[in-house]
Amino acid sequence: MEQKEIQALVRSVLMEAKIFDGYVIVRAQSRREWSMRLSNGRFERVSTGWDNGLGVQAFTKDGASGLATSDVLEEGVGTKLLAKAIQLAHRNEGVGTKLNRRIWEAPQLQADGVNPAQKVFGEIPLVELEEKVMSLHSRLRGAFPEGVWQTSYRQVEEEWCIGRSDGTLVSFVVPRAVLMHQGTVRDQDKAQSTLIHRSGMDATVLFEELKDHSLERKAMDRAEFARAVCNAPQLPSGHYPLIIDYGLAKGLAHEAFGHAVESDHINESVLGEEGKLRKGLRVARPGVNIIDGPLVGDWAYQPYSANGLLRQTVTIVRDGVLEAGLGDIFSAEEAGMPVTGAGRAESYRHVPLPRMSNIRLLVERMIPLAPAEHLMDEVKAVRATLLQHGELREGEKNLLLLGYRGGQVNPKTGDFVFQCDGIIDVADPDLPIYQPSIFSGKILSALEAIRGGLGEGCYDAIGTCGKGGQSVPSSGGSHRYLLMDADQQVSLGGEHG
Repeated sequence: MEQKEIQALVRSVLMEAKIFDGYVIVRAQSRREWSMRLSNGRFERVSTGWDNGLGVQAFTKDGASGLATSDVLEEGVGTKLLAKAIQLAHRNEGVGTKLNRRIWEAPQLQADGVNPAQKVFGEIPLVELEEKVMSLHSRLRGAFPEGVWQTSYRQVEEEWCIGRSDGTLVSFVVPRAVLMHQGTVRDQDKAQSTLIHRSGMDATVLFEELKDHSLERKAMDRAEFARAVCNAPQLPSGHYPLIIDYGLAKGLAHEAFGHAVESDHINESVLGEEGKLRKGLRVARPGVNIIDGPLVGDWAYQPYSANGLLRQTVTIVRDGVLEAGLGDIFSAEEAGMPVTGAGRAESYRHVPLPRMSNIRLLVERMIPLAPAEHLMDEVKAVRATLLQHGELREGEKNLLLLGYRGGQVNPKTGDFVFQCDGIIDVADPDLPIYQPSIFSGKILSALEAIRGGLGEGCYDAIGTCGKGGQSVPSSGGSHRYLLMDADQQVSLGGEHG
């Protein structure tokens, strides 16, 4: 169904809802996806997907809600969904569900967003995409035959139309694509893996890689590093001065901090007090900022909320002080924060929840870092730059952590546990490599330990964020590296899980 037809369908449901003395939100979504995976020169999987649907969320005049959905996007379906959603809302009101009338306060919005993709979905035939991905995969295998390689490519286009009883009608398109290389290398009887990606809006990702092969170079560099890690020694547990790359910094900002300021769970957060965001709390040194907001061309780009509000860019931490949270229309006021259009939904089937988009951790004190083509050349440049600026601690290790392998956070206590790909001691001129270790501690202690940034901003660390049974794309980053002082509440050590 074309965008204009989807808009007409949403309008027709809203017209029928005028006889209802409550409030209605209509969400229509059309989603297309192509994905493929190659392993050792052969296609393991090529899949195509197409999902359309309609969701109608009704609110009684007192604020009880009900949601009805259908995977059929055509005339007549909306009428049945509207009736069912209203019925569910009244039923929920009867059983004493929590009431919420905040949606009546949402500002009216009319917006018809333009698809930001350079190459629209389907412009490049699937068979041609397969040829290009196979070409890149084969070239990498030839360049680094010692590795066992898998290459995957995924391209998605989501078209949304959201309408509300107040006359709001918002349409937008979210395109995204990612090319990934995953390699496994062995040294003697031990093995290590590496995973890197190149993301963007569309098939332009493949054309750029065919031209400059930058992902291929990174894959080979990381594979060499993984091979060196195989038989590297284990790092003694302790508290060290650290240098973390932007992927790990994104993990820290997202998992350990971003979730802690989402308005629906602020009463369970270390950054909340009596159900309110602890605005004005100093959480880091002056000059440290945490920002969340959509970036065009980004993996997690979304210009409007799934409730039909503008998605705002929010400075969560400004100059080291907690300033704002990520508030959706239903829970922001109760959490003591403004509405920022943070509501995101995996699909039309889901009720939106406050979520991050692209979260980045930036420091005003930034030391320039000259670009390098290869990983170990960059590590040498890191060492030289830190020596030049008097940033290396004499007589002690100064450890650079590479790669983010996920982790866990307890938002109530502020405890986090993350994992990395490997470690290099840049204080030692020989640049010794160590096994992956657990990076753990307290959220606020880790933020307080940040003393500076190294290199330009890099915001393309991507992932998938799970919350409330829903998964949405996430992304973010920081400077190329962040410098952290040793802190007794931040530890490094223990085997990689």
